[in-house]
Amino acid sequence: MIWLGYAALTLISVGILVWPIMRNAGTAAQETEADQALYQGQLKEVEGDIANGLLTESEAETARTEIKRRLLAANRRATGDKGVDAPMARMSAVTGIAVLVPFFALATYVTIGAPGLPSAPVEQRRAEALVNPENTDFGVLIEDLADRLRQNPESTEGWVLLARSYRQVNRLEDAATAYRRALATGSNDIDIYTEFGDTLTAMNGGTVPPEAADVFRAVLRTNRDEPRARFYLGLAAAQAGNTADGIAIWRDLTADAAPDAPWLAMVRDQISQVAMAANIMPMTIVPRHPLDKPTTTQSAAESSNTDIVPEADEDDFRPDVSALADRFSGDEMTMIQEMVGGLEAKLEFEPDDFEGWMQLARSYGVLGNTEKSASAYRKASALNTDAIEPRAKLAETLVRAVEPGAPIPNEVNELTNEILALDQNNPDGLFISGLAAADAGQFDLARDRWTTLLGLLPPGDTAYESVSRRLAGLPSP
Repeated sequence: MIWLGYAALTLISVGILVWPIMRNAGTAAQETEADQALYQGQLKEVEGDIANGLLTESEAETARTEIKRRLLAANRRATGDKGVDAPMARMSAVTGIAVLVPFFALATYVTIGAPGLPSAPVEQRRAEALVNPENTDFGVLIEDLADRLRQNPESTEGWVLLARSYRQVNRLEDAATAYRRALATGSNDIDIYTEFGDTLTAMNGGTVPPEAADVFRAVLRTNRDEPRARFYLGLAAAQAGNTADGIAIWRDLTADAAPDAPWLAMVRDQISQVAMAANIMPMTIVPRHPLDKPTTTQSAAESSNTDIVPEADEDDFRPDVSALADRFSGDEMTMIQEMVGGLEAKLEFEPDDFEGWMQLARSYGVLGNTEKSASAYRKASALNTDAIEPRAKLAETLVRAVEPGAPIPNEVNELTNEILALDQNNPDGLFISGLAAADAGQFDLARDRWTTLLGLLPPGDTAYESVSRRLAGLPSP
């Protein structure tokens, strides 16, 4: 029974410490210098969490991107502007309290001893600590608790406390064993199952193994709304190559979340990161619960309702998404805005990211911002002088932006010359070069380009027919 008393006291202590943090979202300091100190501290916390095994590299990269985006936005605002929320700092504080309070409870318990069990080992360690305090560490206390549990193996609370302590010192295999012992006592506590699955995932380097996925599904069969299990099953799907399925699960999770859920921003960042890597617009994916079967009969765009268009603020990396107003809801447009804005902020810190510039160019193309799309394609072209795709996409973007009756800009000719110098039979280069030549009255050049292109296309192809019509429409030589 004493274990129940200690567990209750620990939960009360954690609740008292965590409640003010969860209740008060807090804002960043008003002054720019304070903002910088806050975000730099958060970056250090992320590195510390990696070292302690609390974050995977993928989770850490997501956290770094968000922190850097906010740091850059803070630097752009004048002193006195509104502050910026820091969910990562609150999450770190909550996590630290939730882990450290039970850990120190363990230290206190082991120091005091447990009724009915031999106290000599504790007294001996106390004496050693008085003589050589520098030689006393938490490892000694953890092993003492393990010894006690071997004498009292039916204590669910004891095994859970031991498992959490092993996690704190990154002894993951021992932690998994302790969780198994806790579950073997007959406990049906879904928190224990969820922590066990999380530990199995950490043991596997952040990849959700089949055993952990089975554990998380079992949790959801007991509590369909458990957020950690839903998140990890989405992660398992994405890691298995089922990116759309993972996004569907995460979208369902965020849709059910309370607006002030401390993990909400992190899940949305994960959606953005995975969607960018797979070139998927997440709003086109229908949300679904992990225990429900996937459906492909309806797109998210078909099921969404137009809502308030989120405000644009270029200085705070919130692009204009009004072009999507007839396709997505307000919440969905906000997520798209955060995804594109976050990528743009990240690229200011990582300007040599070729794939990042390509993704940003495509994203701004979807948003109808030709100027920013073209600018991003130029950045990508400069980074890779041998790449044809950014040059072809830039040329296409510039041609589409030409007003009726206006000439095609000379930059298009330069781009197509670069493309054809890299590959003289490139279909995009040949087609766009023909367009520019015909627009400039260079009909022989246009005829040469399009004739060459026809020789590369299979007859009956829609592109073949389109080029044939353009070729026939040229003035006779």
